[in-house]
Amino acid sequence: MTKSEPSKVTGNLKSAQGAVKETLGAAVGAKQMESEGKATRAEGNTEVEAAKAKGYAEGAGDSLAGGLKKNVAKVTGNDQKEAEGKARQTKGDAKKAANK
Repeated sequence: MTKSEPSKVTGNLKSAQGAVKETLGAAVGAKQMESEGKATRAEGNTEVEAAKAKGYAEGAGDSLAGGLKKNVAKVTGNDQKEAEGKARQTKGDAKKAANK
């Protein structure tokens, strides 16, 4: 079985579940439950960070490719390709900003 792609949603869900379990374990004095909750929370936080890193890298790639396409099109006078490049660059910049 292959591991699925990291997800911010899944990671945040795991983190929240872990925090609840950790808090409940601490409240009732169940050290094992508290420890398991801590581990689950850490796993969720790690997944969120991995998803952000992946999204940022994808955004950087789109930004770079779009900027290159835009600049080549500008030199060759192709307005359509220039607009496409600018759109891809803008999309990449937005994806990077969303995954900082």
